[in-house]
Amino acid sequence: MESDGEHSPPHACGAGHRASHSLPTSAGGSVCVSCAAALLSSASAPSHHVSHVLASLSLALADPAFLAPLRAAHPRLLAVPLVEALAGAAARRDAALATQASDLAADLASAVGPPAASELVARLAHVLSSGSLVKHFHMLHCLGFLLNSIKGASAYIGDAVSLFLNLVNNLRLPSDEIRGEILFMLYKLSLLNATPWDNICDNDNVDLSAVGKSLLQLSLEVLLKTQNDAVRLNCIALLLALAKKEAFDILLLGDLSLIKSAEEEESTQTDDVPPNASIIVLFADAVKGSLLSTNLEVQTGTLDLIFHFLSSDANICVVLQTLVDENVADYVFEVLRLSGNNDPLVISSIQVLSLLATSEEMFKEKLVIGFSTLLPVLHYVTEIPFHPVQSQVLRLVWICIANCSGILSLSQEEQIACTLTLILRRNDSGELGMCSETFALVCSILIEIMRSPSAHDIQKLPSLIEEASKHAISSTLPHAYDSAFLVPHSLRLLKEALIFCLEGNTDKISVKKDLEDSVIEICGTYLLHWLETAVVDGNDDETLGEILQIFHIILSSTCHNKQLKFAEMLASSSWFSLSFGFMGLFPTDHVKSVVYLITSSIVDKILGCKYGETIRDAYVYLPSDPTELVYLLGQCSSEDFNLASCQCAILVILYACSFYNERLVADSQLLSSVEQYILLNGGKFPYEIAGSVMLTLLVHLYAFVRGISFGCTIQHSPEAERTLFHVMACKEWDLLFIRVHPIALKWLFQKVELLEPLSFQMLNFCRTFCEDRTVVLLNSSQLVDIKMVAELVFSGETSLSSLLVSLLNQIIKDGTEDEVFSVVNVIAEILVISPCSSSHFTSSGVIDAVGSIYCSPYSSRIKTVCSLLIFNILYSASAMTVYWEDEWLALTMKQARCSLSLRRP
Repeated sequence: MESDGEHSPPHACGAGHRASHSLPTSAGGSVCVSCAAALLSSASAPSHHVSHVLASLSLALADPAFLAPLRAAHPRLLAVPLVEALAGAAARRDAALATQASDLAADLASAVGPPAASELVARLAHVLSSGSLVKHFHMLHCLGFLLNSIKGASAYIGDAVSLFLNLVNNLRLPSDEIRGEILFMLYKLSLLNATPWDNICDNDNVDLSAVGKSLLQLSLEVLLKTQNDAVRLNCIALLLALAKKEAFDILLLGDLSLIKSAEEEESTQTDDVPPNASIIVLFADAVKGSLLSTNLEVQTGTLDLIFHFLSSDANICVVLQTLVDENVADYVFEVLRLSGNNDPLVISSIQVLSLLATSEEMFKEKLVIGFSTLLPVLHYVTEIPFHPVQSQVLRLVWICIANCSGILSLSQEEQIACTLTLILRRNDSGELGMCSETFALVCSILIEIMRSPSAHDIQKLPSLIEEASKHAISSTLPHAYDSAFLVPHSLRLLKEALIFCLEGNTDKISVKKDLEDSVIEICGTYLLHWLETAVVDGNDDETLGEILQIFHIILSSTCHNKQLKFAEMLASSSWFSLSFGFMGLFPTDHVKSVVYLITSSIVDKILGCKYGETIRDAYVYLPSDPTELVYLLGQCSSEDFNLASCQCAILVILYACSFYNERLVADSQLLSSVEQYILLNGGKFPYEIAGSVMLTLLVHLYAFVRGISFGCTIQHSPEAERTLFHVMACKEWDLLFIRVHPIALKWLFQKVELLEPLSFQMLNFCRTFCEDRTVVLLNSSQLVDIKMVAELVFSGETSLSSLLVSLLNQIIKDGTEDEVFSVVNVIAEILVISPCSSSHFTSSGVIDAVGSIYCSPYSSRIKTVCSLLIFNILYSASAMTVYWEDEWLALTMKQARCSLSLRRP
């Protein structure tokens, strides 16, 4: 450097170099770049001279007065000398000088730009492309820096493959520092697509398999041996970058057909052990140390590396088995345990464990050991909406519970149930969203907990399941169109909750009563509403099937009162019309069988006497359309048992509909079909079918249809009526055997032609009433009681009062004392319930009938009831009632004499 004043023009240096090579500085001096280049290139130049030149150039590069002409006229002049200075410093093992030269090279590339940078990269790459790199730490560092900081720097490398191969070969060097720089260089070359795998067409003579194997093995050995986290980071980064290029797939994934001849010499193992097994074991051993590092970046990178290898599309069974056998899962669980809920670490750990879990049998034991580590993680990820690994954590929990439920303590199961219930609550309220997979897994885990042997011993579980099932249903079923995937999961949870309620001993079932009531309530609100909209919206048959299964469990397995109440609720919600809508919307055998099964269960409860059995026996042959149903009823079945069975089931369905004001077809069409059935079949039922039961049903259905058509323009068939009346008179049937519709009962007692068969039925009623005071139909919600009879008498629209008086007169002549007592008792009870009915009985001749009792040798209990009867008539009597004073006088005298005789000793 020379100083000739601030404004002196450039002139030749003392060495005779051209004046243009002397570049000015802001201080007024100049620097001859040719002299500097010569000194830097001289192998014999003293180190302190070289150091001085490097320092001077470093200062000059920061001077705009020097930099501008250098960039304009001599951009490449200093690049080669700097590389030679680096090489000289390496030969002298002068680390300080090498560092100084390396720093200047980086500054030159940055200040001058592509011309200098390209030359530096090309020269450095050429030097590093051959021979040992044991002395070239700083040259490696310099080239690595340039590749990292200069855009497109790899384009300046003359022979990238040779450089790459020499770098790989020098990974055998023992120095951690050098291997770290080599690994960084290899990593940058991979990112810049300057590897043999990026230019396969130009590298026909390169054995990629051998290169890959060598690189992988050497890199893993470095990772295994080093304790330096910086080296680990470079190694992991390189392996990840190359793995994304599928450079190691052949080696790690055990596809023997792809392994080239270079490996064949090593494949002396049996067919069961792939020749690359040692590399996989090395990989497993190498990642353990990094997993235990205290550097979070190293741990996360190692987990990402494992995840990438395991998530390959190729067959990874060998890798999975080896990693599990080599206890890598234990290390990952340990990382997770110590993570302190560090989110990147949690995410990476769970991703790896999820892939290891795909090999369930091998991984099961590891999962059991590490399961306690998952619980705090489960709580952590469920607190964050849409956490990236929320579903993976849940899947791991599900795998453990489903396969090893016995290893969980009661407190752990309760803790999990509590956490999952909280998720569903917050999701339902809109506070915390979740993806579909998460929702499905939450439901599945709760189901597995309920199925576990110890579930009935978890005190809080019923209340947790009650809340969880409510939130699951309310967040999905009302929005079934948007939650089609989720609805089946929420329904399965509800079904398992119901089954859970019904299992266990009596004590355990009783404590789950609230849960059972909650499930039934949900069915009556959300599920029934869905059924009502399903016919309109055309929702999926899978959801329909799940709902109907739940209904069937309630109707078949809960206590009698709940069955009855639920059946009434369904029937009163237009069930019969809905059921045919389902079968029309989903014309499959499965839907048909389930719908008829539910219908039969409802009929069992609302009609009693297991009338639903007729539907269960014939559902295969029953049509899915109500019009076809009534058409089938009007056919002759005397020679066809299957048709006769169908007709019995149809009669049951039609009669059950009558109680809930449902019309499957028009009234005229219904009457026509019933009449056609009577005319063609009469009261003939196949011997396999209980004739008295079906005749009773037929009588009530016909009476109901005639009753609702009374006063309308609907024409009826007198012949069908006569036929049925004849059958009623000749064959056995029972008025009390089935739930009675008031309209049907009223119509029957309006028919004078039926006086004789109805008298017999009323005598049976009187007998039963005196025994039980109330007639209760088994398995039915309908009570046939004295109140119904009293209302019919009071209405005055039937001949029931005359029938009872006529019956009383008849049994006074021909019956037993018990029969007389039962009839008198019923009449007396009717007057207690409805005193105003006394006029109907007096006009029917009850006074004469009672008078004849006093003249007969009956016991005091009958005469006592008669006295009560007389008192009730007189108590409510109108003027017209006692108009016939002679009759009352005679009756009073008889009653008085009877009373006196009873008082005599």
